[in-house]
Amino acid sequence: MIFIGDVHGKYKQYKRILKESSTPTIQVGDMGVGFRRIQGWRAGEYIENPPHAWMLKGNHRFIRGNHDNPKVCRHHSQCIPDGHVENGMMFIGGAVSIDQAWRVKDYSWWEDEELSELELSDLIDKYVMIKPDVMVTHECPENVANAMITHLGRTKFDWPSRTRRAFEMMFSAHSPKLWVFGHWHFSFDGIMNGTRFVCLNELEVRDLEV
Repeated sequence: MIFIGDVHGKYKQYKRILKESSTPTIQVGDMGVGFRRIQGWRAGEYIENPPHAWMLKGNHRFIRGNHDNPKVCRHHSQCIPDGHVENGMMFIGGAVSIDQAWRVKDYSWWEDEELSELELSDLIDKYVMIKPDVMVTHECPENVANAMITHLGRTKFDWPSRTRRAFEMMFSAHSPKLWVFGHWHFSFDGIMNGTRFVCLNELEVRDLEV
């Protein structure tokens, strides 16, 4: 399966990747869907949309990130719903924005960027019951984030995330074979408790066996 990292509205580069791919792809969130213009006579209009025709043509899909409008994503034909399961893979989007203070509510930031505690609790139960072989998410479990940051010598912002906490509970209950995610804006490939964790950088493309 071909996985693609965060796009962040760089649709020309994303379209180029789709043109070069002979198989379906899955993009791991922060596509950049649903941003609106803040100023000028076109204020309130959507800035730009991903190449929908090309996405349909090759069955290229995505999950939502924290920099995607959840409402718009729910109505996008190529967006994989949170909690969807197929062929042993489970998909969950969303994350917390550490830069939300510099964003504009409902234009470039959305209060429901993370699933609610109740929604995440329901997905934990579903995960434990299904025990997926592969997890495809925008964020990763808390302890994985800590280990990844330490390994790479980076600094982790102390910003709480109920999504990371929920994923940590999932991971403690069941170790999938593979966990693919984005959000952190760098590349990482490592094994923890028998699970291979792959973090994709912006527009990074990886062909991973699922």
